[in-house]
Amino acid sequence: MKRKKSVTIDLRDKSVVAVFAYKESGVMQMEYNTNDLSKILDVTTNTIRRYEEKGFLNPQRNDQNGYRIFDNSDLEKAIYIERYRKNGFDHNEIEKLFHENMGMGLRRFQIRMKEIDEKISELMATRQMLSDDVILMKKGIAENKEITEKKCQSLYYILHHRNGHTNMEGKNGIEYRKFMEKCPELKYIYIFDKENVERERLVYSEGIAAKELLMGLYGVEIEPSLKHYESRPSIMRFVKIPIDMEKEEQMSKEKLKKLLFGDFLEYTNQKNLRITGDMLGVKIGFSYEDDSEWQYVLLSVPVEEI
Repeated sequence: MKRKKSVTIDLRDKSVVAVFAYKESGVMQMEYNTNDLSKILDVTTNTIRRYEEKGFLNPQRNDQNGYRIFDNSDLEKAIYIERYRKNGFDHNEIEKLFHENMGMGLRRFQIRMKEIDEKISELMATRQMLSDDVILMKKGIAENKEITEKKCQSLYYILHHRNGHTNMEGKNGIEYRKFMEKCPELKYIYIFDKENVERERLVYSEGIAAKELLMGLYGVEIEPSLKHYESRPSIMRFVKIPIDMEKEEQMSKEKLKKLLFGDFLEYTNQKNLRITGDMLGVKIGFSYEDDSEWQYVLLSVPVEEI
């Protein structure tokens, strides 16, 4: 005949009442109801019932009231279920873990760890992009329109359109998609050919770029379609320009040309500088102001003293 005794257990500041059932053999067997397990594991009673429906737990039924009675093995399995869930395993994987030996379980854990490492790398790359953008946006707000002399960063880039013509066919298109897939920390850019800058022509190319130091970090091969924008002395400024530079409703062509080219050309004449290469425009951020869509762009023009 069983003798039952109630005892209170404090787990995570939650009071749980368990029952010690002493069998005729004298072996102590813990018994729990659904509420007990939910408090011990800090989950809902619906979660416990779902585990039962999945076949993970096999409670007995109280003959008198029909309540579920869970034993030690149910509790231990429920603890492992919660642990596996926090490790990112779904119910199907957990079911397999309960029917595998330790070696097979180890392999499953190693695969999961690799997946998490890849996700961490992606998140770190995303955070770094956000950090770079935050720095540039702050500078864009603080230094808007002011021309400064600095050394530009070394970048590799590839174009999706060049001087008004789509550039996504053939090998260039393949390498563009490959570059985008391999390197998560990308910037969207404009390239204004040196000749067009000096003649103040609104002809430009667009593409994606990555810092040179990231190429090795992500194992990106330098394909023929990738162009190198060298680090060199430059004059720079942040500008606010329309999202669509072809629309004159927001900004006239003359004002846009002055922002993009005229002020730089005037600056080079005043400082006895010569333009030595193409102008780079790094897209910083979208902005909705004065009922219109704008973008902030960091422009860099490489120069040298005459």
